[in-house]
Amino acid sequence: MLQGRCTYAHNTFVFNEHYNTNGTVDYSKINNTVLIDQRSIDVGFRDLRDPYHLTTGGALGRVHKNFTTIRLSGRILVPDATQATTAGDRERAMLAAFDPALTYRDSPSTEGAYAFDFSEPTTDTATYATGLIPLRYYARPAARPRMTETLNDGTVRGFDLALVAADPRAYEQTEQTLVLTPGAPTGNVVNRGTVPAPLKATIVMSGAGGATFGIARSGVTFVLNLSTMVNTDAVVVVFETCGPYGDGRTIAKNGALAFGLKTSAPSTWLDAPVGTTSFSITDGTGITSCTLRWRSARA
Repeated sequence: MLQGRCTYAHNTFVFNEHYNTNGTVDYSKINNTVLIDQRSIDVGFRDLRDPYHLTTGGALGRVHKNFTTIRLSGRILVPDATQATTAGDRERAMLAAFDPALTYRDSPSTEGAYAFDFSEPTTDTATYATGLIPLRYYARPAARPRMTETLNDGTVRGFDLALVAADPRAYEQTEQTLVLTPGAPTGNVVNRGTVPAPLKATIVMSGAGGATFGIARSGVTFVLNLSTMVNTDAVVVVFETCGPYGDGRTIAKNGALAFGLKTSAPSTWLDAPVGTTSFSITDGTGITSCTLRWRSARA
């Protein structure tokens, strides 16, 4: 299947409705759709470098990825000029769905970011039986779409729009989970992507826990003091600075921030490495379950 022969969706607005899930064309919609003609996805970098002042050369410093910018251009199509009002309705729906101020107003907890969903073809049908990888970015509009109307043809309206994602990674749309318990303290986290993925842990208590409860993988252990917990308490840990689970590392007890529970080194946090990685919990006193959540991530 050709790349781009799929639907795209953001904030309830759908593009390329004329494509079926297998990439074939639904000809009943071919002239009544919002068609994407071009797509670009660009990652920005914070690249530190400093030229020498009095000699040849310079010093290269650290490099960090920052925002991903997604640009789409295409056409709103209607069957004939008598349906120009349909094109106008779709234009207004697009302008509302991709208005940065409105998305921020409607979803302040995500800073106006919504899931931008699409699919990419793959030859790995052993993992992805349909030959498609369902992917998403968490992005908000960079500006209102620019619309171009052909005045002597009411069947076509062009558009250009851009989205900006604070997290540069693309994620698989399906979240994966691993439940660890004192009776089954070890399991595998499988990240099918190409870069480490953010991780979230939800720890449900049955009573007072241990002072050295740990979540461990690859020689690294994240340690919490759960000795003050009571039955039904829940501790949620977000391990990443940005991603699908928020925009900062957090530890919360019953919804209230509780960074004081962490006793491991300040720099000790976990992620889901690429491939299959064994995770385990230690000192499971008072633990009902520890559920790990992640989405496979791609550069």
